[in-house]
Amino acid sequence: HWLEIVRDYPDATSVAFIDKDPKALDEARKLVGRTGAPLHTDLSVALREVPADAALITSPSFLHTEHALQCLEAGLTVLIEKPFATTLGDASQVIRKARAVGKHIVVAENYRFFAAERTVGQWLAANRLGHIATVVCVDRRNQPPSEQGPWVGNMDHPQLVEIAVHHFDSFRYLFRRNGVSISACLFNPPGSLYRSGAATEALIEMEGKLQIAYFGTLVSHRYEYSLLIEGENGSLWTDRKRVWWRKKGWRFFLPVKLVAVPRGDELPYPRAGTTSLLNQVRDAVLQNKEAETSGRDNFSTLAMVAAAVRSAEEARKVSISEVVNSIVLENGELGLQTGLQQ
Repeated sequence: HWLEIVRDYPDATSVAFIDKDPKALDEARKLVGRTGAPLHTDLSVALREVPADAALITSPSFLHTEHALQCLEAGLTVLIEKPFATTLGDASQVIRKARAVGKHIVVAENYRFFAAERTVGQWLAANRLGHIATVVCVDRRNQPPSEQGPWVGNMDHPQLVEIAVHHFDSFRYLFRRNGVSISACLFNPPGSLYRSGAATEALIEMEGKLQIAYFGTLVSHRYEYSLLIEGENGSLWTDRKRVWWRKKGWRFFLPVKLVAVPRGDELPYPRAGTTSLLNQVRDAVLQNKEAETSGRDNFSTLAMVAAAVRSAEEARKVSISEVVNSIVLENGELGLQTGLQQ
């Protein structure tokens, strides 16, 4: 996906492709056509031999920290798939390295930039729903391990670490709040081809005592996303493609016009939201501008995931502060942010 997306993006050019698997490189050669970009099997060699401004890291999650540190050390801005680190300690290490070399980390949280997501975000920012009463999010996927990397099937918490991290980040963006605590239960539905943890149930408390009921599964009959937000003035619902509004006292939902987004972000997956991600990389390189989905901001999302993992393992509610107390960034501040950008 990313090879084609970058190929079609007007403000950047691919200058090298790196993968240890020769089959992956053959596929890259077919996808990118006559770009003239060299193909490498060794990241360190490519970083040494090919001048570049930024790196796009789409390797397996457990390699993200290693590859991010290599690219930052080479002086590149980094666009990295989520989760950008698998532990909070690793995330802190990557953030410290970025600060030390004066480069930026952009996390590929593309959900934030979907037209429907931006629409819901603007409605909430304008307080059109009034006080929020309940939030229920359900994400169902027919997504066996064969549709992902072979390592995903053997992960301990695949739905939580690979998928729910997107949704937790979405909650932080939509409600402009960070997580306070999480009670989570992870299980493996019958028929699952995953070793464990293909489904997640969680009750999440955000700042301001906002409660979110969350359910996600990789073992379903179809892809289906639903976010229902009920406020004192009415209810807002989205499936990430459309947004519907039912004013208090109304019988039916009515469609909401989606807000304008940068060209390309309105397209279906996998293109949705990627223009804004690449624009953030461009602006980080050319203007030294910190991204909305920076590593520093995304630390708060990873903290929610870490709390959910601990909650499931210890069968209790876990506060976010509990998992970040020992993770202090280089300047002495915790990585949590509350000043989320629009």
